[in-house]
Amino acid sequence: MTNEVGPVTLRKLTSENLRAILELSVTDHQLKSYPRSNAYSIAEAHYPADEDPVWLRAIYAGETPVGFMMTSEAPNQGEYFLWRLMIDQRFQGSGYGRRAVQLLIERIQQSDNPKALITSHLLEDANTGHFYEQLGFEYTGELIGEDEPIMRFGF
Repeated sequence: MTNEVGPVTLRKLTSENLRAILELSVTDHQLKSYPRSNAYSIAEAHYPADEDPVWLRAIYAGETPVGFMMTSEAPNQGEYFLWRLMIDQRFQGSGYGRRAVQLLIERIQQSDNPKALITSHLLEDANTGHFYEQLGFEYTGELIGEDEPIMRFGF
């Protein structure tokens, strides 16, 4: 997808782009549902709850950093969990998040054992569920905790 500022790409976090990614933020309204900053997520990635590798990427539109993505991956089992997807409030609604997820799906499809990309969202945020359904994800009927339905994209 090409937008006004350029095509969407997923790039490694580096010392050159880290500050820009740390400065990205969602709207105040979204912070009520998703209070974790990119800094928190990056720290969490370095101390995960399990041994699955974590994959971090900056989302760019052209040369402009517009978001952040983080997955927890179990490639031997063919399962990938989209742990964080955030698009800065200035760039939401421009298709960058959609394209970033499509690029992630394409990356997983090229792996040796792609079976599922899994994600979740809070029940109160139905818009997120609709976003993922449009990309081909389906609800599994399972919950994380009491308020986070799990969605699955099968390969």
